[in-house]
Amino acid sequence: MNHSGGPALAIRRISACLIGAALLAPLAALALFNAAPQLDPLWMQMTLHFWVVGVTAVAAAIAACVVILSARTLRETRLLFLALAFVCVAGIFSVHGLLTPGYIADEFYASVAVSSWFSIAAAAVLVALSAVEPPVAIDGFVRRAGVVIFAWVTVGVAAYLVVSLTFEAWLDWFPLQARTVQYLTAFGSMGLIGFAVRRYWQAYQFARLPAQAATTLALVLLLEVPPLILWGRPWHISWWMYHGAYGAAFVVLFSGWAIEVRRAGSLDAIAEALSMRDALAQLNRGRDAHILELVNAIETKDVHTLGHVSRVSAHALAIGRRMGLPASDLRSLVLAAQMHDVGKIGVPDSVLMKPGRLTDAEFAEVKRHAPRGGSIAGRVPALRPLAGVIRAHHERYNGQGYPDGLAGDEIPLLARVIAVADTYDAMTSDRPYRSRLTHDAALAELRRVRGVELDPACVDAFLAGFEDEGSELAAAA
Repeated sequence: MNHSGGPALAIRRISACLIGAALLAPLAALALFNAAPQLDPLWMQMTLHFWVVGVTAVAAAIAACVVILSARTLRETRLLFLALAFVCVAGIFSVHGLLTPGYIADEFYASVAVSSWFSIAAAAVLVALSAVEPPVAIDGFVRRAGVVIFAWVTVGVAAYLVVSLTFEAWLDWFPLQARTVQYLTAFGSMGLIGFAVRRYWQAYQFARLPAQAATTLALVLLLEVPPLILWGRPWHISWWMYHGAYGAAFVVLFSGWAIEVRRAGSLDAIAEALSMRDALAQLNRGRDAHILELVNAIETKDVHTLGHVSRVSAHALAIGRRMGLPASDLRSLVLAAQMHDVGKIGVPDSVLMKPGRLTDAEFAEVKRHAPRGGSIAGRVPALRPLAGVIRAHHERYNGQGYPDGLAGDEIPLLARVIAVADTYDAMTSDRPYRSRLTHDAALAELRRVRGVELDPACVDAFLAGFEDEGSELAAAA
């Protein structure tokens, strides 16, 4: 069956091409201006410069506040360093605007130019740190000392701001005019930001959350700032473009974050999207231990189903053993059961945690987790053979399930096993909209839907396990 998406996929590809063209437009314009300097007019607008830089600095400060407020803690290394990147842009880049001649200062000082370079370089280092996976010892230290680290960096940025405004000429000694210094700063910053773009893009490829997409696009715009500073002619249009790239980055960032909050119904969704480790990349490197991180991410999406994944995995394993599945299939079964709800990462918290029954639109959103989970698994080598199983775990034996309406043996066997385990655990767990059933009532319901919604052989194996006093299921019951 073809799941390519047809027209929807074509629209996404066209949209991606348009976004790519828009992102590359500043660099294309820069190349044109350098090839034809007569097209790059001088435009010295001091007042405009003061306000453009000021608004950008305020936007960066707001971005830092949003990250901190959505996280409610500074123990997550990715969020800590990302917030500090915005703090550096807010504090350091503001010097570039505040010392615009005609306001606090009456003439040009090196602090104006140095601050533009310093802001993007500091941001580059910190966004790269937000994307890297540190050693366990370092990660533990950062988590413990997160508040202290944030405080010291913020104090340092504030000190830079105060000193620059008090002693305007204090950076006149800095060899900024040396082209070697400019090249090292520009290409070093681009390398660090490029690394962060790649890692945030991998995270987006995994969960496809708006906040991740917006952060990635914003970083791409920041990636263009160093070459625009390096090759743009001061006070010409080519030079103004880096101010535009800075500002556009925050417009994109806030737009994506707003979509995320509206979609999920909570500011926490931003922190959730940004703090999610790029487990896709780790799994692609063969680090299967990161599957546990994904399981935790799935379960913490919905506090009402904590333990669901582990219980379904245990029940599925018991059924598979009772059915005599070989060891290789049992390993695949457990892995698929652990990851069967991975698609819920993209479902809004407001839907997953809704206390009442879902509307048709909300239920349609929940149903998307099955094909989304299959799509995620298809992009991970360790899970790719199980993509069809994960996609099909809500199919029903009579063909009335979703997403593809498969019936009988069309449904992968492992998906049929997981469906029984999943159904039993769902019935015996409390949910916001109903109380759990007793064990006996749940078994009676399984008998009722045997051969209708659920594979009779899988149901029989499950029921037989409870009847055998020495079995895992009987012990659990």
